[in-house]
Amino acid sequence: MNYKKLSAAAVAAGLFATGYAFAQDAEIATWAGFRKGAVSFTFDDGAPSHVSDAAPLFDKYGYKGTFNLVVNWNPDWSGFGNMAKNGHEIASHSNSHGNNMSGEEASSKKNIEGHIQQKYGIITVAYPNCNVPNESAVLQNYIVGRICNGSWQGGSDDMGKDGPSNWAKVPAIMTGSQGTNDIQGPLKSTVNKGGWVAFLTHGFSGKNNGSATYSPTDLSTIEGALKYAKENDKDVWVAPMGHVAMYIKERKASKIEPQDGGAAGTMSFKLSHSIADNISKYDYPLSIRVKSDWSKVEVTQGEAKLESKVDGGYIYFDAVPNEGTIVVKNANAAPESSSSAEAPTSSSSEAAVSSSSETSAIHPSAFENRGIAAYVDNNGYITVQNAQGMKITVFNSLGNVVRTTKGIGCEQKVYTGAKGMYIVKIGNNAKAVNIK
Repeated sequence: MNYKKLSAAAVAAGLFATGYAFAQDAEIATWAGFRKGAVSFTFDDGAPSHVSDAAPLFDKYGYKGTFNLVVNWNPDWSGFGNMAKNGHEIASHSNSHGNNMSGEEASSKKNIEGHIQQKYGIITVAYPNCNVPNESAVLQNYIVGRICNGSWQGGSDDMGKDGPSNWAKVPAIMTGSQGTNDIQGPLKSTVNKGGWVAFLTHGFSGKNNGSATYSPTDLSTIEGALKYAKENDKDVWVAPMGHVAMYIKERKASKIEPQDGGAAGTMSFKLSHSIADNISKYDYPLSIRVKSDWSKVEVTQGEAKLESKVDGGYIYFDAVPNEGTIVVKNANAAPESSSSAEAPTSSSSEAAVSSSSETSAIHPSAFENRGIAAYVDNNGYITVQNAQGMKITVFNSLGNVVRTTKGIGCEQKVYTGAKGMYIVKIGNNAKAVNIK
């Protein structure tokens, strides 16, 4: 965690507004959403059942997994491509699934990228037969390389809050007949310790697994773990392996610093790191909180409006490193912001005009083929991916505009509100999503 004192100027500015900002630190969460621990579910071999059974199951609970494909085994590229558009991570499991993938580190990555479009590209690799290839080649092409550790050894596979000691050898607990069916045990243990645990699954018992015949797992075992995570979502962060790896690396390298100046009733911060390289920009959103007694706020970063909440004397929001100044505004004296209301930010007549002009030419089915995705996450936030620099508009079921913002980073929460159908427009296309 990073702690920086607010400047005197920032504190003074807050005192002029209704209420005041405490002279406290801005804090980066150890895990997304200030949860206690993290878990990643990874799936090897690109089985048909991963598309037909795993993806719907994960989507049912609002979670995303990592799916490692073998290029030459002819996976369902269309099916896995749609999963990528829905927020799942598609990763490499080599070209040929030989005993050792040395020499295929770069080519398998490139080959999968030729079929699958996703914001981060192919940043995770899982080694066939668990044999680590050339570590240098791995770390030149991926941010994380996954090994496997068989059955759970009572905590030996747990990773701490800072991840593994070697990013080319990230452990995962194998499930199924050759591993363990006790997923909740290590999950609970790791969360209680504040760490990260990963699981490795091949095919599913009684399902169409194609070449993924090794160590089948009952689908109900996976569902039991997801159900437990859902019931304990305030403590358990479920996310793809590559996303968790980015979060850890960014959090360790980032600092959030108050900025002097600014208008009365505002606080400004700079969130930054210098670890971008030819593999990743490391622009996964980090969870931030700032101590304050303000009861209602508006948060922006650059030209983008960020979803935020006030709870227990803190302002919570997610922001992307190196994407511009973060401004937190006391909105007590301002009209209600769109982040906490269903109604349009503009007047009814303006919204009607906007609705008729912007929705008449769009078809709420799919986005242009550039890896853009929109979905509702487990916490009821409409989330978009791959929309950097683009205008994002959210319409409610009446066709009224409830949020207009600009895309930043690779993944961004853009709206949360009442249950129901919404249309997310990005560029010239749109998608219907449902907040349940």
